[in-house]
Formats: sequence, structure tokens, C-alpha cells
Amino acid sequence: MPELPEVETIRRGLEAHAVGQTVVDLTAADCKIFQVQPAQLLEHLPGQKIHELDRRGKYLIVVLDRHYLLIHFGMTGQLTFRHPDRPDSEGFHRHPVTGLQRTFQHAPDRHTHLQIHLEGGGALLFRDIRKFGKVLLLEKGKKVLAEFFSEMGLEPFSPAYNIAAFLEGFRNRKVRIKSLLLDQHFVAGIGNIYADEALFRAGIHPARKVQSLRRWEKESLFEAIPEVLKEGIEHGGTSLRDYVQSDGQMGTHQENLRVYGQKGEPCYQCETPIQKIVMSQRGTHFCPSCQPRSGRSRKNRRSV
Repeated sequence: MPELPEVETIRRGLEAHAVGQTVVDLTAADCKIFQVQPAQLLEHLPGQKIHELDRRGKYLIVVLDRHYLLIHFGMTGQLTFRHPDRPDSEGFHRHPVTGLQRTFQHAPDRHTHLQIHLEGGGALLFRDIRKFGKVLLLEKGKKVLAEFFSEMGLEPFSPAYNIAAFLEGFRNRKVRIKSLLLDQHFVAGIGNIYADEALFRAGIHPARKVQSLRRWEKESLFEAIPEVLKEGIEHGGTSLRDYVQSDGQMGTHQENLRVYGQKGEPCYQCETPIQKIVMSQRGTHFCPSCQPRSGRSRKNRRSV
């Protein structure tokens, strides 16, 4: 599932192609990803200019003249730009090692549920094999976005992400820390990959109850979260199966993951084999030495 770094990478990649362009036409299939009637998109979007591409958590926000178009990528969503002067790749295929569904630039196929054609001749294509993504249309208003995202958690890289607000999010919580990180009401944009990576960097076992964490461990996690997210963005996101950047290319952060997907591999820091368990119905990776279940003292904290 695309997480914050993947959505942010797509946003940045599309800016040069989409911002300042006017929507001239669109095609929307009749499927469950649309939280708005496709006919309404066809009625409202053509003629509107794209002023900005923004992001909140895992949502991409297309800012138009009179509306906000929101896209959530679900598990297999891909949003690419089809350049009018560039040839399409020949079909789709899965990488034999990573299993990645490669797209590059492509012509619309049966999994392409939304096509937004722009005045410059290009098009934004939203493709989603499993159809768990979401497309929403909100009429612009002073507090529309604030109300829509009112229950979403802290946004990393924003002023709202501060240690006081972060610590407040632990209040009255009785879940395991991995489960809390996956809760979008706590910190927005974190999914399975970056939760595992942040916990490893902070030296916290994913199964520990949040009430067992010492303040310095929470502070370490507070620092680790934006660090691992920033690294993911710098490497263009993590491509394991279906995620691709806006030009169809793979991200490269999978080559830099410390624990996620590394079951049985030696920890790069202590060489203990990485373990995998299932938590919140998600595969969860950790180093039993660097992240002991019982916790560890501040004095013996490892630098990861």
C-alpha cells in the first residue's frame, strides 16, 4: 500500500505536468473506487484549472477552481502521467523477483478507472487492480478540507507535529505500539513498512504495550518517524509489488530497508537474524536484539 513517502513522491512527480493545466475531458469507469458519481466528475471537472497538488496523510489532493479532487491509493493504486510525445510501453508485466506490476507510461486498460485529460495533451491515469482506492470530489469552502480530515492524526513535517501533541496521542491508549502507529488517527501517513522501520530505529519492540514505553522511548520514536519517512521520499518510495512513481519507474527505498521484508537476514547492526510475526493482521519485522520485548535501558540504547 502506498504510504506517505510514496504519495508524496507521486505528488512531486506530477507537479510539473499537472499544475497550471486545465482539465479538458475525463473518462471515469463505473466501479467502487468512486465515492462520487462518475457523471458528477464529468459535469464538474472539465474547464477547471489545476492550481496545486497537495497531500494529507495518504491522500493526494488536486486543488481546482471550484473543487478538491481527493485520491487515496488503497493497496494497488497507481497514478501516472501519460505524456503526449512519449511512446507507451508494451503491455504490463510483473518483475520476476519483486513481483512489481510494472507500468511505465501506458495506454489505458481495464484497470485504468479514471483518465483526466489536460489541455497540453497529456493525461493523468489512475489505475487500481484491486479497486481498494478512493476518488472523492469536494466542493471548495473555507473549512472543507479541515472538516474532512478532522479526525486524521498528526501530519509529519508540519508544525502540528510536535512532541507535546505526539505524547498526548498516547493518553489512555492500551494497544500495542505497532497497532498505534498504523492508526491514522495518531500520526497520518504511516503504514506497515514505515512503522516497522521507525520502531527499529527507535529500538522499540512492535508488540510492546504503549503504556510500557518510557518517555525517552516515545521521544526516540517521535524523532524516528520523520527520519524514516524522509529517507523514503529521498529514494522515490518503496516498490515491492505495485507501487510506481508518476512516470512508471520503481522507487528504490526497498534497497535501504533495515527490517521490513528482511526475515532471516542478519541485522545490519548486530547480525542477529530479523524475525517476522503477525500483528494487526500485518507481517511485522524486527530485530530481537536491537528491539528486545522487555525494553532496554537508555544507557544501552543502540544507535540505528
